Amino acid sequence: MDSSKNNQRPTEEQRPRSLSVENSDYTIAGIKGKYTGEINQEGKPHGSGSFVREHGGITYVGEWRDGGRVREGAYYNGGRLLGNVVWE
Repeated sequence: MDSSKNNQRPTEEQRPRSLSVENSDYTIAGIKGKYTGEINQEGKPHGSGSFVREHGGITYVGEWRDGGRVREGAYYNGGRLLGNVVWE
């Protein structure tokens, strides 16, 4: 039996396509803003993305899972780094 066929990587057409949005209204922890990035099947941020607060212009850039911030991310204001954060 040839097992080499079982070890082949999926082609581009076989890989699940990630969904994404741009400037989509989103609220997290009571803060309204716009989310741009990858989403899951339920439309929640999931993967890499950024969130710009409606008031103040502070931007969070990082990883998301099922609508919440996870792993590492960073906050920016006017292009300047305010700080890095690690979420559990």
